[in-house]
Parts: sequence; C-alpha cells; structure tokens
Amino acid sequence: MSQKMKNAIFVCLFVAATAAIVLWSFQNRTRYRPASAVNFVMNTIVEQRVFGKGAEKTVEETSAGLAEFEKLVSAYFPNSEIVKINEAAGEHPVEVSEQTMQLLKLAKEYSQQSNGTFDVTIAPLTMEWNITGSNPHIPDEESIQSLLGLVDCNSLVLDEEAGTAMLEKKGQAIDLGGIAKGYSCDIFRQAAERNGVTSGYASIGGNIVVIGKAPDGSDYRFGIRDPRGDQSEFIGTLALEGKTMATSGDYERYFEEDGVRYHHILNPRTGYPSDSGLISVSVICEDGALADYLSTAIFVQGKEEAFKVMEGQEFQLVLVDKDKKVWISPELKDNFQINPEKQGAYSFEFYGEEQ
Repeated sequence: MSQKMKNAIFVCLFVAATAAIVLWSFQNRTRYRPASAVNFVMNTIVEQRVFGKGAEKTVEETSAGLAEFEKLVSAYFPNSEIVKINEAAGEHPVEVSEQTMQLLKLAKEYSQQSNGTFDVTIAPLTMEWNITGSNPHIPDEESIQSLLGLVDCNSLVLDEEAGTAMLEKKGQAIDLGGIAKGYSCDIFRQAAERNGVTSGYASIGGNIVVIGKAPDGSDYRFGIRDPRGDQSEFIGTLALEGKTMATSGDYERYFEEDGVRYHHILNPRTGYPSDSGLISVSVICEDGALADYLSTAIFVQGKEEAFKVMEGQEFQLVLVDKDKKVWISPELKDNFQINPEKQGAYSFEFYGEEQ
C-alpha cells in the first residue's frame, strides 16, 4: 500500500472518528438537555422538567393542555363547563366536552365507592367555609346542616349519549378539587408519550408524575413534606419511576381560630374539617386520578380504614398521624428513605412489621 493511500485512509478514519465524537456529543447533550417550565394553573404551581429530543414540545403541549383543561373544569374560571353546570343546578342539563364528561363520570364513581368520605358535590360546604378564599370562617351549625342536604353525588346526572351533565337540586355545586389535579397528570404523561420522552417529571400542586429514570440512570426521588415543618423540610424520600404520588395534608390550606386549626379537607358526612387523626396522606400508584382521590378519601377515613382498603390493591401509602407517627406500606421498605434529621421528631413504622 502506497504512503499516499495510507495517508488518505488515516484522514478518512480521523474524519469518521471526529464525526462520531461530535455526533455522540450532540446526542448526549440532547439527551441530557432539560426543558422546563413553571406555571400557575388550576390555582396551583405546576413545574415540569423533561429530558430528551421531544422535551421542549412535551413542555409546550403540557402547558397548553393544562390551560385548556382549567378552562373546562375549574369552578373559579368564568364560563367553564363546571361553572355552567353549577349555575344550572335544579334547572336544566348542560352540554359538556368528552374530557369533562369522563372526569365527572370518574368523580361520581369514586364518590359512590368512598362510603361518604369523598363527594364531588361538596362545593356548597367548601364555598361556605371559604378556607381557600379571602374570608375563611366557621359557619354556624344551622348553615352546615342545611348545606349537608345538598351533598349527594347521586344527584349528578350524566347522559353520555346526549353529552350532558346536570345537578338535580337547586343550590348544588361540583368541586373537583380532590381529583382534577391528579387526573391532569395524564396530560403530561400523554404529551411525553407522543413526543418519545422517556425521562422527566411534572409536579402539579400536591401531585407528582414521573416518566422513567433520570438521564444518568439514577432514580428520581421526591420528598414527603414534614407536615409540621416548613416547605423545605421532608420526613423521607421515595423513588417514583413510572408512578404518580398525591399528598393531602392539613398544612396546605387552613386558618386558625382560638388555637384550633381548620383545614380545607372537609368530611362530607359532617360538614366539618376532617378529624380522623391523620395530618398527611401520600398515595403512590400509576393512576394520577386514583392517587388524588385516595389521598383525600383516606385522609377522611383514618389510618385503620386506610390499611383495610389498601390490602390487595396496587397502591402504597405513607401516613402521618397527629402523634407524629409515620406509617408506611411494607412494599415501600426498600424504597422509602427516612430523613435522619426527622428520626427524633417522628417515629417510623412499616405497617404490619415492627422496625
């Protein structure tokens, strides 16, 4: 082989190797380059962080999808379909979109399954307490008893063939606060699937949805907030690959009067803030709407009922009671990492197994 040919082969190999390095570098940067967004939607902060080739498009589609979703189902968004249903209560049915119909159908189904611990028609009570508004107060007993008569999920009439929804009693109203944010996790998940994203997460209020692992192969780990600490404090962390986690607690929205904390999670059976002994409930499963609903219903049900419900189900729990004891599903034993700084303030136990 001539020296001239050797030189030519060397140049070709050098160019090919350089191209491979540049291509790997580009692919690696594309894979690890995050697309992120922080928005305020559905009266909560929504954070997205996504990696990969379709990351930017996923973030854009999720942001747009959540904004459209809010316009349909928010009880506080002018002319939303839920507002129209509430305004027409006891008078006539309202035509709704397929997305709203499916959410209402699921909310009614969960309400019927909850044994009175979750009800999609609790809005008259939440509006009277106004805990999340500008004038939170303790209603008088007569008002509470009167409004309890309007809380009846069976009065929500859904006609899928006609595409309409109606509340049978005048004065009734729908509140999707215990399910809508979890349901909206699917908007992020579906956008990620459409765009081929395999790594990322979104935090929608108290709901976290995770796609795959971090780009370096490590787990995405998220903290469970200390319900008696500030926003930066956590009692432990969990890896959530392919899962959603919803957390409900008495620390999120509340007011105090005469030394008593009145939080926003009302018991549909009593009309008062839940007093089950739990101060925080986290539910981990694949279905965002289910996790959101369960975190509310279990908060109202209490610890003993919660673990009865959990048996044989494909979800896990982390419960914190008012005595600062943390109860953890045994399936999470190799996953849940206790924050050592909280071991003195809290006691930890995997349900059914003494530590």
